Amino acid sequence: MANISKFDRDDVLERAKNLFWQKGFLATSTREIQTTMDMRPGSIYAAFGSKADLYQATLIRYAQTGERNLNNMLEQHDRAWVGLTHYLRGLIKPCCEGSPSELCMLVRTLSELDESHLDTLNVAREQLNKFEQRFASIIDQAKLEGDLPAHLDSQLTAKKIQINIIGLRSYLKATNDVDTVRQQQEEFFKQLATA
Repeated sequence: MANISKFDRDDVLERAKNLFWQKGFLATSTREIQTTMDMRPGSIYAAFGSKADLYQATLIRYAQTGERNLNNMLEQHDRAWVGLTHYLRGLIKPCCEGSPSELCMLVRTLSELDESHLDTLNVAREQLNKFEQRFASIIDQAKLEGDLPAHLDSQLTAKKIQINIIGLRSYLKATNDVDTVRQQQEEFFKQLATA
């Protein structure tokens, strides 16, 4: 087992994130956390606090990774809308293609937990809201660049993007029908661009 003074925080958080993302908060046992993180219970609690505290840290890590991926995609493309659509396309993938679940970890959290886990729910809600605001700012840029109609309401369009991606990823989880999901996503992009 790892010694608390020697563990790599990023590495163990990444492993814990993938475990929670795959199984959810409630279905993940303390034993599984210990095994996955290769740490003793006392070391885990000393480093991260409770299971809920650890889970919240993994939610933030998940969101930070998504934000970093979004920023990288935007940097790779000259136009905001092109970068955003490439990022959104990358969110549609079966769990067998390198992701622990087809579902967004933040959305999975909101679906799984009730108000008795309010602090954790609030972390997930806050991270989703940050993404929505970021999408709105990218939409503003895309309108300035002429890739989206100037009359689009950026906040409402950001909400539509969130709803679309949550729905498509949920459908993918239910059916594993990647082709239909990708087709629907492309139609959604066309609808926004020609609204």
